[in-house]
Amino acid sequence: MKHSNMEAALRHGSTHCASLPEKGNPAAFLPRKHRRAAQPLLAAAMAGLLALTGCTAGDDPPETTASPASASTSPAPGATTAATAKTTAAPIYKPATDLGPAQNVPVPVLPEKAKEFSEEGLIAFTEYWYQTLGYAFETGDPAPMMAISDAACKTCGAMEEAVMGGHEGGKWIKGGKMVIDPPRSAFVKMDDGTYQALTMARQEQVLFFNADKTIRRDFGVTIAERDILVATYADSKWTALTVEHVAGSKSS
Repeated sequence: MKHSNMEAALRHGSTHCASLPEKGNPAAFLPRKHRRAAQPLLAAAMAGLLALTGCTAGDDPPETTASPASASTSPAPGATTAATAKTTAAPIYKPATDLGPAQNVPVPVLPEKAKEFSEEGLIAFTEYWYQTLGYAFETGDPAPMMAISDAACKTCGAMEEAVMGGHEGGKWIKGGKMVIDPPRSAFVKMDDGTYQALTMARQEQVLFFNADKTIRRDFGVTIAERDILVATYADSKWTALTVEHVAGSKSS
């Protein structure tokens, strides 16, 4: 990937000359370095118990008088009343503004489906990867993204450097969440052992702010482009090798 500077890495990934694949011909959209022969293809009802009491026929029940002491009850030791119960409110997420960075950004959680070795698993993993990218832009923390990306992924490394630099020294980034269409995958193992997924992806407007609240860089509003995610599956998990734009794939 070639970038004039690290902020240019926002246009994540280099491009490949490729077209949208068909289920029966996955090799048609593969980047040149991946274009090889592909191998063929979730009421229980609760019953209440009624306590019945009876009297002996012909006998009047003995009268009983409750003493003041027995008429009162004391709360059980350790009991907590609603008035004294304390609840802890969850931190409220606040997106970045022109006055400061985002606060309490929820950390993306890897869904169980994304751990599966299946077409649905790869698709869930792809969706999660883009969530970690958006999180990195909002917080300057690329750790969740890098944890599921290969160390040699150039696109991932560029994103890591860009977001960390954009949040250092009191600076911050506004925007950057990813918006994607449902990913697709032919789920065919390539000769190099990789699997691939395609999606149309765009990023919300990204602005880099200086510590003095001036705008350092405005990337404007972008349109969706077709992305390809190349991944491998080993040790019961997916790892992204690269995530790049496909050449000539911008939506109209």
